[in-house]
Amino acid sequence: MQCGGIMCGIVGAICRSHCERLTLDSLKKIEYRGYDSAGICVKNKCQMHIYKTEGYIEKLDGIVPSSLAPVAISHTRWATHGKVSKENAHPISSEDGVWTIVHNGIIENFDELKSMLLAKGVKFSTQTDSEVICALLALETFSNPIKNIMWVVKKLKGSFAFCAVKKDTENAIYAARQGSPLYAYLRNGKAMIASDPICFFGDRYYKFEDGEICKLTQQSIDFYAFSGKKLKKSEVFNENIQFSAEKGDYSHFMLKEIYETPQTLLNLARQYQKLDLSILGKLKFNKIKLIGCGTAYHSCLMGASFMRTFLKADAEALQASEFRYGNYIIDAQTLCIFISQSGETADTIAAYQKAEQKTKNLISLTNVPHSTLASMSGVCLPICAGPEIAVASTKAYSNQVAALFVLTKALKSKQDFWGAIRNVVELSKKLQKFDVDMKGVAQKICGLDKIFFIGRGEDYVTAQEGALKLKEISYINCSAFAAGELKHGSLALVEDGTPVFVIANDEKVFEKTMNSAFEAKSRGAKLFLVSSLSPKQSEADNFEDIILLPKCGKSLANIMAVVPLQLLSYWTCIFKNLNPDKPRNLAKSVTVE
Repeated sequence: MQCGGIMCGIVGAICRSHCERLTLDSLKKIEYRGYDSAGICVKNKCQMHIYKTEGYIEKLDGIVPSSLAPVAISHTRWATHGKVSKENAHPISSEDGVWTIVHNGIIENFDELKSMLLAKGVKFSTQTDSEVICALLALETFSNPIKNIMWVVKKLKGSFAFCAVKKDTENAIYAARQGSPLYAYLRNGKAMIASDPICFFGDRYYKFEDGEICKLTQQSIDFYAFSGKKLKKSEVFNENIQFSAEKGDYSHFMLKEIYETPQTLLNLARQYQKLDLSILGKLKFNKIKLIGCGTAYHSCLMGASFMRTFLKADAEALQASEFRYGNYIIDAQTLCIFISQSGETADTIAAYQKAEQKTKNLISLTNVPHSTLASMSGVCLPICAGPEIAVASTKAYSNQVAALFVLTKALKSKQDFWGAIRNVVELSKKLQKFDVDMKGVAQKICGLDKIFFIGRGEDYVTAQEGALKLKEISYINCSAFAAGELKHGSLALVEDGTPVFVIANDEKVFEKTMNSAFEAKSRGAKLFLVSSLSPKQSEADNFEDIILLPKCGKSLANIMAVVPLQLLSYWTCIFKNLNPDKPRNLAKSVTVE
């Protein structure tokens, strides 16, 4: 299966002039979706000019001249099949140059379509599946371009969102969605289409549903079903747009988003105070499955622990990609909770669709109110983290954990969460100190090739998230272990000088965690402690550095504990001269399997 891009970003815009500037500035806001290559098609009257390059959008920006063009479509690519190259970058044009498109998704019947087109004499110039869309658009001629789009989408199988422009026609952009996110905006003389509404100039926009096409001009937007039926659509409102999608005075989005954590937690507490969560206390269930991917899976692990502790429930966290194909037993009495920052994670959406065949007890948590996951969910709770641009999730993870804590209380018919979360917000008073401390620790470890994290219970979950954060942006081989399991094999990996980060917030097992740490110390490990509990002096002497957290209880201490680990990851990355916002081979959320 070939792929034009799993998590590519697309932006199209129409304005009075200099549309290339508006389009490129907007595209930079969604570079988290892929940064292997970038390109733009600028349409001015009967002329279409295409500029493409490998690498970041900044490089593309340097080669695109200023123009009076009123129409542009652009693309930032995360390559899968088809090497990273200028030739495989989007936009892609049909052989005759009449149609040009940008595409996000996978055309699953690409091989079949390409064979058919080759038999008709069509020539291809890229390795991408996206090119079949252009070729199909050019294959048939209709008096109305929207009919070309309708004819093509009926032949495509898979997940896609694309924008297209046609030479020698009015200033219009044509777009279609099936399975991949797409949004449109029309206000104040600006008409736009994008993969993420953060590209727009306000909190109101149109959301494409699956099976929809649109024609966008500077004055109007018309939606159609794939069948050709004209649709009536209204704008949606996103009250979650509270934080700027710009870096401001920060060097990187990641650092900015870490520093926003206290405010996003406060926003979450205020928002949940307004919500009527009483319906959650009436749900009937005998077991709970929490399902997510990556960092969201780690929040599921934390949520499952909350629910076992406070609800005495049979709660289990599962990876969405495993749940889809595993033989997990769920029935009408199972409560399934799905977590996705973007609300567009393909495996999580597919897991939801699988679960709803067995149970109606379904809850989702997402940071994007009008995302696919939110739209398909009867009960969707907000994460309230605001836009998160850096690929490595920071503030969204903290808010996911906090939201799961609130959800746990609501399932027990209690809403006494305000005081607890307000205490966590006190971490803002410690952020600057954490930053200085972890910068110093990062200098000690940035040149090493392996690092371990250990903890017990919820501390082990924090250890896993800390290891993931550090490995994904610094490329150091990091592993997390349950502290009690070290001596069952993993201790063999400890050598003289191996860093071991010890997460210890649970007073009941604090001494046992210390014992596991000292076992590693006796084999040459260098220990670093992150804890809300003060060790005895005899214990403290074993640590290179101790990061002491404010006290706020075992469960919520781990919302604080992850923050210094995020800062550790950030500064380690900086000392290695890497870009923490754009780690290699990764994109922020994966919208196809």
